[in-house]
Amino acid sequence: MLKSLLASLFLLLSCSAVAQKVFLSGLVKAEASKMPVSGAIVYFKAVDKKVTSDENGYFTIAVEKGEHQVLISHSGFQEKSFSVLLQQDETQTFYVAAISELKEVTISRNKASVMQSNLNNFSLLKQVDLEKAPGFLGVNDVIKTIQTLPGSANGGEGNAGLFVRGGGSGQNLVLFNHAVIYNPSHLLGFFSVFNSDAVGQVKFYKSGIPAEYGGRLSSVVDIQSDQQIADSLLMDGELSVLAAKVNLKIPITSKWSIATTMRKTFMNYSVWPIVNKFSTDEDSGNKLSYDFYDLNFSTAVALTEKDKLFAAFYIGGDDFGLDMIRFNIANGMKWQNIAASLKWNRMISNKLNLETVASYSGYRFSFGLKQEGLEVGVHSAITDFNYSSTLKAYFGAHQLKAGLSMIQHKFVPNTPSSRNNFMEFDYGKPNTYLADETAAFLSDDFKFSDRLSVYAGLRMTYYRHKGPYSTTASNGMVGSVARGKTVSDTFFMEPGLTVKYHLNRSTALKFAYSRNVQTIHLIPISASNFPSDFWIPSISEIPPEKGHQYSLGIFKEWADAGFEGYVDLYLRDMKNIVEFSGGLMNLSNSVKIEDHVFLGKGSSYGSEFYLKKTKGKFTGHVSYTISKSDRTFEGLNEGYAFPFKYDRTHDLTVVSNYRLRANWSLSALFTLATGNAYTKPISRYLIAGNVINEYGAYNAARMPTYHRMDLSATHQFPVKGMYQSFLSVSVYNVYSRKNPIFNFYVARGSLNTGKVSIREKSIALLPILPSINYKIVFK
Repeated sequence: MLKSLLASLFLLLSCSAVAQKVFLSGLVKAEASKMPVSGAIVYFKAVDKKVTSDENGYFTIAVEKGEHQVLISHSGFQEKSFSVLLQQDETQTFYVAAISELKEVTISRNKASVMQSNLNNFSLLKQVDLEKAPGFLGVNDVIKTIQTLPGSANGGEGNAGLFVRGGGSGQNLVLFNHAVIYNPSHLLGFFSVFNSDAVGQVKFYKSGIPAEYGGRLSSVVDIQSDQQIADSLLMDGELSVLAAKVNLKIPITSKWSIATTMRKTFMNYSVWPIVNKFSTDEDSGNKLSYDFYDLNFSTAVALTEKDKLFAAFYIGGDDFGLDMIRFNIANGMKWQNIAASLKWNRMISNKLNLETVASYSGYRFSFGLKQEGLEVGVHSAITDFNYSSTLKAYFGAHQLKAGLSMIQHKFVPNTPSSRNNFMEFDYGKPNTYLADETAAFLSDDFKFSDRLSVYAGLRMTYYRHKGPYSTTASNGMVGSVARGKTVSDTFFMEPGLTVKYHLNRSTALKFAYSRNVQTIHLIPISASNFPSDFWIPSISEIPPEKGHQYSLGIFKEWADAGFEGYVDLYLRDMKNIVEFSGGLMNLSNSVKIEDHVFLGKGSSYGSEFYLKKTKGKFTGHVSYTISKSDRTFEGLNEGYAFPFKYDRTHDLTVVSNYRLRANWSLSALFTLATGNAYTKPISRYLIAGNVINEYGAYNAARMPTYHRMDLSATHQFPVKGMYQSFLSVSVYNVYSRKNPIFNFYVARGSLNTGKVSIREKSIALLPILPSINYKIVFK
């Protein structure tokens, strides 16, 4: 009774606060093109409040009745002031003029802002954020920048995975212009497939994932290119010891422009000869080779004042080789991502917006091994077609979203091949899995008052595994399901709730809950999350993964001093997670994956600490996570829980930037983390002339503590006519820390004499690596 009374009183107070105010729903548009302007800052001077327009130019704010002076600012538009008289809830459109000659813009923050992006459940990253941290060999990167945030980490040197709050690398939904990217990494995770010149903004969700996203348990990385129509020609190029790249933006008409970025490496002639010089030890000698390319193309067209089309295409390929000299083994891997999307945005009215997207995703991977005349390989492929339509409605204190999405999946996870000097083996028809899913979602972001807002969302999904597919009954009888017929299906719901409460202008509390379901599985078969890990959809034997996550945080800003920070606690559980019982070579026999997996559960909990400095010559941030993550499988470790391989008790990252002079800037990155867990042999026996290993508890051992420092310096040359240039020098792994990617054991001696010594060895990829980059920009 008391709880009900308190809840009613709290709601009454919140609603009474609304009654004393009116809501302004605004739309910011460009004066010339009449197109929406996203990211505009709308500032109400008298009440010292501000809000930012969303990707469609909309904003909503609650203010007192009366006349208000509204100041609208944006880095690409002239600052403009408006006088607005409000006696009731209203909807208005505000027009701003573009800046004809772009000058240096300083954006300041007022005391009313409180880390709005984090309160909205996502971290917002833009190009300026990517440029501040030292990159691998001078290349700034999206995924590496995300890994500097608390709760998100990599798996160590040479690991392509992103591990968020104890989740696996396959539990992250990575979108590039609405198309799914199944393997977002170039170069084994040292940087991603996303050329920073092709990135407009990044939204990174790790809790309270909105209802419009579905299909993953851990996080969403939503990457969008700059979708504004270019009004002038822009061309820049960059050359380094790593790669060369070109970026172009070309206006065709005042309502149509195209953009393209191209990047190609030549590391086989620059980086790897240096690295291989440090890898000549006879026990651990290895020879690396690697190069990649990627191409982005996009076009934006304003059909009318209310209709806009945006099309994007991406293709990128990698070619990696690792020769293990001691064992006379040559390994090779090739992989390729293709993504294409077409988006139509229709402004039905000042309160309604319709967004329709069609996209294609493709991923190809092949692995080959050669040893003494024997060649063995595995090929995998993924094809997705996706359609979605989202209606956004802005009504006073409500921001409503409703939508529908449909996805067609095709997975070919393991197509083996092998041959020797005399013959090629035939493995028959490859395993193929077809599936589709249809989802509907609805959400409401409701502002009860200045202090209290609530987001509630629900996603409903019908998932189906369909034929052709062969089944084997318990009595050994083999059956088959025809193409297009349903093999198995399921229906599930994913609710989400986020509550934000402002204690004062600079402090806020946030609680988030979400239930998430994942219908496709990444099967890890390698030690370091190489691209050889493969995907399959849910089937009768492998049900969808399910998880719940709770988080509670306090967010604080010290605006005058230029600091902001938060502490966030989280708890999550997962079930139906999968583990493959074999290795890469097991796939060379065309095995059915469902016959060789363990199903289990997982849990994780932790605390995240984040402090960022945004003002002054010296800026940067510190992030620290203390956490625990474990797994339980009935067929592993005798059914007892064990640490997740990428469980990191401590994970610390420090990123700093210093503006030395107007034309010189310095940056540094330091990271320190608990080593990965692994299962270590504790003793060995000689039985019938063979060495037999006895292993300890599952994942009870730890790799050495991971730590590394990177430094960089950038010089900005004076503008000369139509161009400007930049020179940067960077050093990766300054003190040449050898962070191993895996351990192995070398036997010395003779079994005949019974005198055999075992030594533990490790392979570390990269020593200290300096780099120099030169960039030139034409306008």
